[in-house]
This record gives sequence, C-alpha cells and structure tokens, in this order.
Amino acid sequence: MIAFLMEHTIRSIAVGGLVFLTLKALRISDPRLERTLWRITLATLLAMPALLQLGALAPVQPPALEVDYVDLAMLSATNHLAAWNAVFLCIIGGVSSVLTARQLIGLGRCWGMRRRATPITSLTNAAMDVRLSSEISSPATVFSTILVPADFRQWSEQAQRLALAHEQAHVGSKDFQVQWLAQMYRSICWFNPFAWWLAGRLALLNEHVSDDAALASEDSHEERVAYAKVLLTLARRPPISAALVPMIRTPALTLRVERILQDNRRHPANPLQITLLICMLLPILIAAAILQSPGHGNRARLPTQAMLDDTATVILPRSSPAHPLSQPDYPATSRDLGETGTVVLKLQVRTDGSVAEALIEASSGHPALDLSALNESRRWQLQPGTIDGSPASLWGRFAVTFRLTPD
Repeated sequence: MIAFLMEHTIRSIAVGGLVFLTLKALRISDPRLERTLWRITLATLLAMPALLQLGALAPVQPPALEVDYVDLAMLSATNHLAAWNAVFLCIIGGVSSVLTARQLIGLGRCWGMRRRATPITSLTNAAMDVRLSSEISSPATVFSTILVPADFRQWSEQAQRLALAHEQAHVGSKDFQVQWLAQMYRSICWFNPFAWWLAGRLALLNEHVSDDAALASEDSHEERVAYAKVLLTLARRPPISAALVPMIRTPALTLRVERILQDNRRHPANPLQITLLICMLLPILIAAAILQSPGHGNRARLPTQAMLDDTATVILPRSSPAHPLSQPDYPATSRDLGETGTVVLKLQVRTDGSVAEALIEASSGHPALDLSALNESRRWQLQPGTIDGSPASLWGRFAVTFRLTPD
C-alpha cells in the first residue's frame, strides 16, 4: 500500500507538472479554459486508483507456454518491513481520517446553514435561490443556493447586482461541488503537495471566472472601481467558513483587485491555442490512465508452440539461488482481518532475469494481497528460461502464499 501511495503521488505530480508547463508554453491566460483543464486533471487523479485495480485484476490472454507452479514463496505475518509499513499506514490513515471527517462535518454545517437561511425574492428572479443568513458576513454559495448577509438589503443596488452576479456564476459552474471534491482529495491525499496546490488553484480560478461574469453586463472603468470597492469592503468583515464558496478569499484578494482595476481579466484563447492544447494534453491524460493499469504494456514477442520443433528442450523461468525472492508486504488491514490465500502470478521473464510483465492469473480472493504480490514480483531477479540451452524471454507461473503464523 505504501508503494501504491508513493506511485500515485509521483504520477499525480508528474501529470500536474506537464499540464502546468503546457499551459505556460501555449501562454493560456483564459481562466475559464484553464479551470476546465484543471478540473479534468482532478477527475483523472480521482480515477487513477480505480484504473489501477481494474487493470491489475483484468482477465488476460493465457501465454503460449503453460507450466505448473515453479516456485512457492511462503510469507509469514511477522515480516518486519510489513510492521513498519503498518505504522506508516496508521499515520497516513489517521491524518486522512481526521481531515476527511472535518470535511464531512463542514459539509453538514453548510447544509444546516442553508436550511436555516430565509429565502428572499424581492431582489432576484425565479431562477435564483437566494437566502438571507445571519451566520455569514459576506455572500457565499452553498450547493446551488446563494447566501447573503443579514444587512444585504441595505447595500446599494449596484453592490447587490454585482454580488449576485458573482455568486450566480459560482452556482452555474457547480463551483461548490467541484471545490468539495478537490478538498476531499486533498484531505485523503494530504501527503501529496500537488493535491494542496490543485485545490488552491481551482479556488482562485473560480473567483477569476466569477469576477469576469460580474462585470460582463457593464464593463467600464467606473464599474470595475465600484466592484473593487465592494470586495475591499467585504474583506474588512470577519472571515467565513472555508467549506463555503465565499465571495472573499483574503489570500487572493490583492491579486483579484489588481486584475480587475487593470482590466487584465479577459484573455480568451484563440482556436489555434485550444487545438494545440488538446493535442498536447490529451495524450498526457490518456497515458496517465494507461500507466495505472498493469498488464497493458507492450508485450514482447514470445516463442509459440509453432516455433518450437518436437525436439526442442524448454526450461521455463524459475527462482535463482543467487537472488532469493523478496517477500511482498503483508497488508496490515489484511493481517488484522485474518485474510490469507495464494496469488498465482504469470511473469514474463527477460533473458537477463528481470521481470518484463506481471499478471494476476488467479486471485487469492483478497485484492490487497493480490496487489502486494503483483507489485513485489516486478522487483524480482529470476533465472531466465531457456530453449535448447539458449536464454529466451518466456512466461513462468509463480505463486505467493500469504499465511498467518500463531505469533
């Protein structure tokens, strides 16, 4: 599991870095387009664990050469490395649980705040759900509802219009829902720095897009100045819960005000930029998904029965006395639940003894045990198979048995 978490973290950082460099190389400054790309990236990262498990457990075509079990690696639950991994997993899982619980509690508070708010219709149209709340100090979006502070009726007509246009853009873009997903991903993968950066970047882009929407109807210098004054006035009020999508986020306020006053807001991407962006990023995201699926790599050409005459002597891959098989980690959760079983693996062994490809032929009945054995088998150094005494790239069948000892 530790290896899986490290792999996911490294690959997510790599994907995020490639997307970031592509945006910079094409000079994309359209916040709406950039936000869409980061949302797609978030969806890709959320799908990676599922793609890994589906790929690892997917049925595969049997190899041309069959053999009975070549090696049986017996694994005891008293493995010291597994004990350290269990400690690290407990730490990671404990922090993730606390952050996730906090996120869920915040969601419940948002729902309660929405229910306690008083609907108002005098300043809105029928398509907008606007409610007056004494629990907030500035406008905010909760699910598909706009919450406004208790003194909202005393605001000027211009300030009310700008604030509602800003929040309506959040509602239309489902910013609350996407932000919650980004924060949940950050809570679960709190050890991943890219998860924190992505959540912050999406929040900033949401504000940029909503700022542009607020000024879309009347884009003049006077309107921009009035809007900036509304933001600065609200910034003096007490902050509200981060679980909401507030109109004011203090860390990004200076950047937003400068962008508004300098009229440096709208830089729509031209068709050439969009085409190049799709052509460059689509292979990156597809590759990220494929790399998470063991067994989808390029298969080496293997000798088939038709290539071998009746007198050919075939010796399939086996363990090497000079390189004893390393033992996979015994997942802490599996040990606690008493999960045991045998995982049958099919390994394609190169002529140098390294493992080119690892597939699961028969599951132990427990995915955690299967993945642990599969990941460790890729690090094995084996004795290659031979055909008439010459090393050849062949498939061998290996088994790893997980069993619990009395201690």
